[in-house]
Amino acid sequence: MTTRRRRRRGAPATRPARRGGPSTDLKRFFVLSEAGARNAATALSQILGRPLRLAVPWARVLPLEKVKEMAGGASLVVCALSLKVYGEARGNLLVVFRREQLPILLGMVVPRAHAAMPGEGDGHALNEMERSALMEIGNILACAYLNALSHLLGVSLLPSIPGLAVDMVGAVTDHLLIELAAVADSAVVLASQVHEPASGLRGSIFFLPHPSALSVLGRAQVRPAPRSRPAARRRGRREGRP
Repeated sequence: MTTRRRRRRGAPATRPARRGGPSTDLKRFFVLSEAGARNAATALSQILGRPLRLAVPWARVLPLEKVKEMAGGASLVVCALSLKVYGEARGNLLVVFRREQLPILLGMVVPRAHAAMPGEGDGHALNEMERSALMEIGNILACAYLNALSHLLGVSLLPSIPGLAVDMVGAVTDHLLIELAAVADSAVVLASQVHEPASGLRGSIFFLPHPSALSVLGRAQVRPAPRSRPAARRRGRREGRP
């Protein structure tokens, strides 16, 4: 009797946890986040003519009320380029720069003759040339990011025309949360950061797939860990192979 009771009590601990949700694919989502941001960093590096680095890629499942905190807090003012993603893995893509970094970014891509007056480049007084330059950067980054995802998934992904907003993170993400709240109480967020060491320029890329796209994203190929390669070479040397 005692043995049976112990087995019953211990049974829940030995059963596999039910994870029918997106957490089961976080490793694959991380691969997508890293590949997309790496491709985007390469594209932005070519535009700026400077090397960029990829930093802090991550993939998490967040409650919807926490999504607005993902880019530094709901009240932080940022320059955000928002795009809808169409295709077999639809969702929303955000490219975010902090407001104080706009002069750095604009100084790299806008000719001085067309730049705003000193003090006006904080995002509230952008002229037409600057707005056009920012939207083009958002479009190029989005296309590069989605091209990498398309390659890994074997599907076609198309970005919309980017929308530009200089506002608090909470306000920028409101429309995303309204859309997701109709079908889920949490969101998968694929995030990465790129930065240019010399100037300190730093930008973040967030992909929020629609829940209907999660099964498609789960197809991402997770590459085997590179640790096995040196071991194989050492075995080859011991056996006399090159």
